[in-house]
Amino acid sequence: MFVNSQGIREITEDDAYELNIDTSMIKACKKIRNIAKLDRLSIDETVHRSGLNKHLFNYIEYLGFKPLDFVKEYLSNLQPFMIERKKDQEKEKSFICVIDNLYKISIYIKVDTKNQEELIISFHEDNIRGIAKDNSALIKIVDNENLVPVFADSIGSINNENGNVSVKVFMQRGVKVLPLSVVGFKYKDTFIVRKGDLDRQFIDYCNEYIRELYTSNLELDFNKIEVFSMLQQISFTSYGRDTFSSISLLIDSLTHQTDYNSKSAADFALVTFVSSLNLTDEQKVDLANLLDEKYKVTSIKSIDEILYRVKGALMYDGKTDLFPELNAIANDLDETGVDHTDN
Repeated sequence: MFVNSQGIREITEDDAYELNIDTSMIKACKKIRNIAKLDRLSIDETVHRSGLNKHLFNYIEYLGFKPLDFVKEYLSNLQPFMIERKKDQEKEKSFICVIDNLYKISIYIKVDTKNQEELIISFHEDNIRGIAKDNSALIKIVDNENLVPVFADSIGSINNENGNVSVKVFMQRGVKVLPLSVVGFKYKDTFIVRKGDLDRQFIDYCNEYIRELYTSNLELDFNKIEVFSMLQQISFTSYGRDTFSSISLLIDSLTHQTDYNSKSAADFALVTFVSSLNLTDEQKVDLANLLDEKYKVTSIKSIDEILYRVKGALMYDGKTDLFPELNAIANDLDETGVDHTDN
């Protein structure tokens, strides 16, 4: 460890090892970020054999973005600590395959780095035939005090006493990009910062919005609700402020609750939000179809029941012909003796 010519504290590879800093993803991440800035970069929008590789594209288009433009920006904001390399998925030497683990369901990313033929091959939630692993199980082993490498967009003031420097980092989760200012020190062409300082700002962003959704028009005691504490509790589609992203965040909140009272409050908030939407019949059908498409990939065992509640709330005005499948589901449930009269 030494102070460089700029007066910034800098560490060596040996120092990084001693501090238990994982630097293994820096090279791959830098390659992906650089490729994302190429004008000639293209994206594969064909349907792969699984049939599930485009389910996020509909969401991206719903928000008004072109998939290529959105994914390029996303990859240009990728950071080394977010990703894990999947070399077993790299069938060609020019492929780089990583998963972004900082979501409820990881994002699977594969790019072809072949010169003049650069291509985004895959960008979707990681799954096996629609079944995804819930990363919230990783929470027990995540340490927010971990030091991680980031690519900084600019540097600010330097602390002359210890050589630490203020760095500005553009970090993206889902559709939300935040310019974050954190303190760190230099390692090669990256800066080492505390992971919790980065995560916390996105967690606070989601918790503030979920509080607003719960309390703006509802007389709910938000203290009953278990708030988000880790990025792995929040879905890729939950970072916007649009209707679909709001429903996605409310579903994340519902599935995050651990006791009957908090689950009941979360369910009430979800149903009330959806039933209060002022949508045309066409918009209701489009929203329901988008939800069906998104949740083809899921880790939520009760997703069918949740979507049943959402669609039921969408047709609160009695237009049952919008979602005729609900009648069949209701009949199936009624045969099991479940009473829907209070729903």
